[in-house]
Order: sequence, then C-alpha cells, then structure tokens
Amino acid sequence: MTPALFVSLVLVMAVLVFHGLRRARAGAGVMSGVGAIYLVIPGVLAARGMLDRYNPLPAPALAMVLVLTVITLTITLSSVGRRVIAAVGLPVLVGFQAFRIPVEWLLHRLYQEGVVPVQMTYAGRNFDIVTGVTAAAAGVWLARGGRSRGVVLAWNILGLALLANIVTIAVLSTPVPFRRFLDGPPNLLPSLLPYVWLPSFLVQLALAGHVLVFRHLFAAGATPFRRNA
Repeated sequence: MTPALFVSLVLVMAVLVFHGLRRARAGAGVMSGVGAIYLVIPGVLAARGMLDRYNPLPAPALAMVLVLTVITLTITLSSVGRRVIAAVGLPVLVGFQAFRIPVEWLLHRLYQEGVVPVQMTYAGRNFDIVTGVTAAAAGVWLARGGRSRGVVLAWNILGLALLANIVTIAVLSTPVPFRRFLDGPPNLLPSLLPYVWLPSFLVQLALAGHVLVFRHLFAAGATPFRRNA
C-alpha cells in the first residue's frame, strides 16, 4: 500500500498547490508549467529509466533535483511568490508544512520494507518530523492570533536546517562515488516512480514554503501577521 499512499499524498499536495496558485492569480500557463516541471517530466524520466544511473557522475537524478531547486528559488523569489504570500497569508504558509508528518511516516514504512536505509527516517538521522509537528501547532497558533516574529523566524530557520539535514543524508545515501552511508540499501528514490516525486515535488514544496515565510517576514513595509481572507 505504500506506493498508493505516497501517490495519494502527492495528489493532495498538488491540489493544494494549484489552489494556492489560483488564489494568487498565477495564470493557467504558470500552473501548467509547475505541473509539468515538478510532476510530469520527473515521472516520465523515472518511468523510462533515464534517471537510474549514479556512477559515473553526474548522476541524472541528482542533477535534475539541483535544476529543480534553482527553479524553485527563482519562482519563490519572483512576483509569483509575492502574490502567493499575499493570497494565502502567514498561518497557511507555516501550517501547510505539516505535510512533512505523513512524508516521514511513509519514509519509515519504506525503511521497514527494506527500500531505504534507516538514517533517512526518524528512527535514524532524519528529524524532519519535528518541522511537521511544530508547523501544525504554529499554524493554529498564528490563525488564532499568535504574534511573534521571533518565534516564526526561529521555527523557519529550524525547519530549513532540518530539511537541509535530510537532503544531505539522502544524497550521501545514494550509490554515488562519494556515498558516505554504506549500511542498508542505497537510496534510489530519486530515480524510482513514484518516489521520484519526493525530491522533485515534495522537497521543493518544503523549500518553497520556507523561502516564502522568510519573504513574508522581511518584506519591506509589510505587516507580517495580518490575516488573509
């Protein structure tokens, strides 16, 4: 059931993303581009086995994720990112990161099934579930009128650091020449369908969310705790 559960999570998050983009009046072209870049193209490449090489370098799967990360930063720092911030508001930007709870639960299932190594789960070196749990609590707190730029900033820095931690662990667990975690199975998720959508879509969502929170908190002349309809 794990693949079906994972695909269901991806579909739910895709619906939420497109809803946010529609509220931000991003336009059909932007929405179609996001779907193609983060979901369709990675899925097709993985299905055709075009990402299934890690040695010699450069590994196509890791190169793809790097390109997608650059695209994510470009979008979130653009006018599209600004419109998303204005459309959804800070409580939503923080609270939606609760999706990392089911992500971590699914990673643990994959570990139990012998698909990923333990260090990629909360039984090992992955503490990203802390971000998900605190995001849910902080989102509710903000929606109920909580006001503290320092608390939100500290949470956002912690969440970004934990994201960087698991991404680093995941890369060093792939069968690349510089692999550092040798116990257990190698991490092949970036080249497998449907799990390619973890680094190509879900990780990018987490990164985008943190960047948008930073923009919201530090926008010149902004009132970061205003409520959005």
